Amino acid sequence: MTAFTAGRHGMRRALLPVAWGAGLLLSALAPAPAAATSLSVAPLRIVLTPQRPVASLTMGNAEDTEVAVQAEVVAWSQQDGRDAYEPTRDVLVNPTIFRLPPGGRQIVRLGLQVPADAGERSYRVFLRQLPRDQALPADGTEGAKVQTLLRIGVPIFVPPLQLRRALQWSLQPSGRATGTAGTAWRLVFDNQGSEHIQVTQLVVRREDGTELLRKSLSQYALAGQSAGIDIELPALPPDTRLQVEAATDAPEASSSATVRVPRAPATPR
Repeated sequence: MTAFTAGRHGMRRALLPVAWGAGLLLSALAPAPAAATSLSVAPLRIVLTPQRPVASLTMGNAEDTEVAVQAEVVAWSQQDGRDAYEPTRDVLVNPTIFRLPPGGRQIVRLGLQVPADAGERSYRVFLRQLPRDQALPADGTEGAKVQTLLRIGVPIFVPPLQLRRALQWSLQPSGRATGTAGTAWRLVFDNQGSEHIQVTQLVVRREDGTELLRKSLSQYALAGQSAGIDIELPALPPDTRLQVEAATDAPEASSSATVRVPRAPATPR
């Protein structure tokens, strides 16, 4: 275990995010000024291990006004293809609330408190902008009210004890209307491995090599979970074989597979 002290502010359940950037999440509960988008975070991903249980990230403020920020770490899982977050003490963060002066930077430290597991452990550290009139008082006393204007989420992973990769693909009807002559599908990838998969680019081709789709994205499937990618393809006969090529965040884990266009379900008589 690592000796690491967290702030006095407790965890709260995270809100639903909006996907943004290379694995980052960005969301807002209320309209935020354009200046809010000048907040920066590096690195874009954190890996913690029992051998290297402490890491840090740097948050910068490129604006000419002060910004107050709250940091919290939540456990990250997926249920029915959707991200879910729960409070956790597995990874501690310090400081939990801080001020970013104009043009300033803040180092945020993270400390792992649990051992590695058979499957990868996954978390996110959320950095939430606080309203200026409700920010942490200058004297550091209690009384800050947590009301999010802008929230950035950075993935944190604890690698599994044994790496195992197994990925399966399938094409399923999505039920969405396209508004075009094409057909809406949901391309599902089932991650049966012991660590996450992040698909960053998707290419779909006919068997003869004709490219039907090329799409850049950032879609995670955590260890043992499935995720779906909404796509639109031209009308294709049932049982048409398609080649799927997916680039991931780990080049050695890039995937290719063959899927079939499913038949329409039989109509009850």
